[in-house]
Amino acid sequence: MLYVRERFTLFGGNRQWTYFYMKTTTSTRLCTASTFTCALLSTLSIHTSLAAQEYPIAPTANPSFIETITVSGSHSALPIAQLAGNVSVLTEQDIARSQAIFVADLLVQFAGVDISTNGGVGQFAELRLRGSETNHILVIIDGIAVNDQGQGGLVDLAHLSTQSIARIELYRGPQSALWGDGAVGGVLNIITKDGRQTDGNESALKLSVGQQNTQQAQFQHQAQSDKVQYGFTVSHISTDGQNISVVPGNNENDGYSNTSIHSKLGYTFNKQHALNAVFHYVDYETEFDATDFVTTGLPVDADNRSQGRQQSAKLQWLLTPTAANWSLNTSASTHSNEVDNTSDGQLSSLTDATTHSLSSIAKLDYSNQGSIRQFHVGASLEEIDFTQRGPVDFGDPNQTQTIDSNSVFADAVVSVTNNAFINASVRYTDNSEFAAATDYRVGANWQQSAAITWFASVGQASKNPTFTERFGFFAGTFIGNPDLQPEIATTYELGLRYTVNGFNTQFNMFSAQLEDEINGFVFDSASGGFTADNIDGQSDRDGAEFEVSWSGSDLAINATYSYLDATQGSGEAQSAELRRARHNASFNTSYNWSDSISSYLSASYVGAKFDQFFPPWPQASQIIAMRPYWLINANVNIAVSKQFSLNAKIDNVFNHTYQDIVGYRGLERKAIVSLAYKW
Repeated sequence: MLYVRERFTLFGGNRQWTYFYMKTTTSTRLCTASTFTCALLSTLSIHTSLAAQEYPIAPTANPSFIETITVSGSHSALPIAQLAGNVSVLTEQDIARSQAIFVADLLVQFAGVDISTNGGVGQFAELRLRGSETNHILVIIDGIAVNDQGQGGLVDLAHLSTQSIARIELYRGPQSALWGDGAVGGVLNIITKDGRQTDGNESALKLSVGQQNTQQAQFQHQAQSDKVQYGFTVSHISTDGQNISVVPGNNENDGYSNTSIHSKLGYTFNKQHALNAVFHYVDYETEFDATDFVTTGLPVDADNRSQGRQQSAKLQWLLTPTAANWSLNTSASTHSNEVDNTSDGQLSSLTDATTHSLSSIAKLDYSNQGSIRQFHVGASLEEIDFTQRGPVDFGDPNQTQTIDSNSVFADAVVSVTNNAFINASVRYTDNSEFAAATDYRVGANWQQSAAITWFASVGQASKNPTFTERFGFFAGTFIGNPDLQPEIATTYELGLRYTVNGFNTQFNMFSAQLEDEINGFVFDSASGGFTADNIDGQSDRDGAEFEVSWSGSDLAINATYSYLDATQGSGEAQSAELRRARHNASFNTSYNWSDSISSYLSASYVGAKFDQFFPPWPQASQIIAMRPYWLINANVNIAVSKQFSLNAKIDNVFNHTYQDIVGYRGLERKAIVSLAYKW
């Protein structure tokens, strides 16, 4: 896909389509031959998550073993040793060590992740996990799903900053049974700061300046007492940006600005009752290029802007009766995404999607000293409202749509023996537009010894068609198909973890089949344009992931490697999916040179992949091989005192030239210096 902000996006099969006025772009597959066995032969590389201490004091290497990490793998937190699946975790200290500004900059270190960007800071950044579509990943922030239902159900990671984040958890594989519709490829679970990370009362101010006239300011305050915990973060970043076009003579920089506000409040009335509130707000503006449909088919300088507003709010009540083996978690939340696209100051398109949710989950705990028996049952109600606006030209794109859905769900974690655990979850969803869906996941975790743990799982997850696929409309180009059916994926996974003396490693294999894949580029003879439709056959996504980490007193080393074989069809019709690298790897290391000086180095490798280029009509589209590349980032932190610290960071140290998407220049080298004060 050649991404342009004057667009709506369709995810069909392995295709991601972007429709323009009188112009269509698409993605297709390049035929390849490979087998799942290749994954076993490719597991000689490495992974992990970072290690660090709390900023701004000079960090020390993280001594924690991976099996002690607790994650939200069910509706209550679990140690990884009891989780039958592949999960990666980044802590607040890990994020501080990296000095990453946006979440997309962090995710490249996770195995199985493909990040594609349209160039510089603030330009479109899409996430694919294990070869899935970009709208097959559910992104959760403090329990609120933030996928943009008005933009094809994806999350543009370009606008998600790290400034208020305390923790990131990445769950791979089908997760719809636990988290709801859309978690076909996995879940990115983000938890922001809430005051529990402090000893009482703490404030921090951070100022940064850098190349491309980059300026950033951030203020943060956290506090907690016997009854109250709260966290508040406000941040602003602006930059002149870089030239994102590869076309000679196009030298305009595309700027970006982002203002984010995040706040959390927790109040404990007594031992039985507690109330939590969350509010998030993001306001951004991105300048972007147009597509030259006449001469080059590539991005060229233009006065185009995309303005977006994202708002989330949640109110949660926790009931924990005294001397009872049950508790109740009830919450109401809302999330909205509004995106306005303008060209030469005139509105070209607008989408506005709002999701309202109400859920209640009861936890039943029959655990005792010798066994674990935890169960959850719950129900949720959800309403999604969608509005699309645009110029009326040979048809009217202006419309409003709504989907209502009701779910009941349950999950369990049960110890069969002291060393074996069963995880199971199931969800039944009935909605106003589609047939009822049943999603499930069942897994087992066996601790063979103190060092070795095996896990296996099978799961099914569903993804409803998006508003764009069903009702999107661009005159003369595309009209949606309201009769589309949900996509359904079944995934099998087998893996092991090995931990000894600070050395942690994990290896796993997976195989996924996607049924009723939505093809967003089907010719409609009645209208002479294109529509979306479910296709016959299945998409196969097979692969392996390898992760390793080691922590000493001053040195921490972490690395990942992943192999992916993502295809559709069989025999002569088999073809590889676009924008999915077969090989990905990352390497991260941190070192404490003294009590006050530490350094961090990260290297990410993106293997060769393919994209599709659409030259001006009547030339045929072309498959383009995208070259593999390494990106190196580094920073040095100096703790001047207990309150002051200084950080110098360089992204793309060697100024490597690369493209993730045909015609769009990758991130250029950029240096940033930051001063932080904590009190």
